[in-house]
Amino acid sequence: MHSSDGRTPALDQVVFCGMGGSGSTYLRHALARAGLTVHNKPDIVHHRYWVKQGRSAQREEFGRRANGFELGTEPGIAGIRHYLDRLAATPDTTAVLGTWAEQQLLRHAGRRRIVFLLREPAAAYRSMCDPERHGDIAEQYGGPDSWYAVFYAERWRKIAEEYLALRAAGWDVTLWSYEHLPECARRDGFGEVVTEWRLSPPRLKPALRDETIDLIRACTSDVRRALDIPEWDQVRA
Repeated sequence: MHSSDGRTPALDQVVFCGMGGSGSTYLRHALARAGLTVHNKPDIVHHRYWVKQGRSAQREEFGRRANGFELGTEPGIAGIRHYLDRLAATPDTTAVLGTWAEQQLLRHAGRRRIVFLLREPAAAYRSMCDPERHGDIAEQYGGPDSWYAVFYAERWRKIAEEYLALRAAGWDVTLWSYEHLPECARRDGFGEVVTEWRLSPPRLKPALRDETIDLIRACTSDVRRALDIPEWDQVRA
């Protein structure tokens, strides 16, 4: 992700996409420490929960997460494109997104320079289900060893598919694996952002049963092969 003259591109010209449980919260704080204003997943308002709350609630939540940016009046893809254009034109400002990648909408909103952050899916799910994080959501479905694991796996695979589709289309996209985030960031010229990185070990068991781990990995097996990240094969229970 270097420019043609070898300079590191400005961070505020890059959009980041992070899957819950894959270090997106760390990334958001790290980008802020680098001096950027970071929009905290404002695209969450297009998740079914916020859609059910109505347009007014969506607008309010979007503004809260996007440092006062308005959701805009343009419908559908045009609204997403408008937001991303404004974001790119605003100095020292970036966003960590999630929902639009999951819904595979970024491919329709104009070419962007995007960094995707993903973690081995079973380990990411286990992290997502920590009681101090989003364990309350998992409990609504019956706990970590419930069908919630399938919902999560499908979301994970769709974000991975979005990355693969954009890469195949020739976009300036890159993937940072959680397991080797500092190395990935340094490779792309952004090593100064992740100087305080601390790797959290997977600890899949006893939080998850063998059946749950196998289910998540079965649901994501083809995209994991396509991504070809060797360290994911080393994640053990």
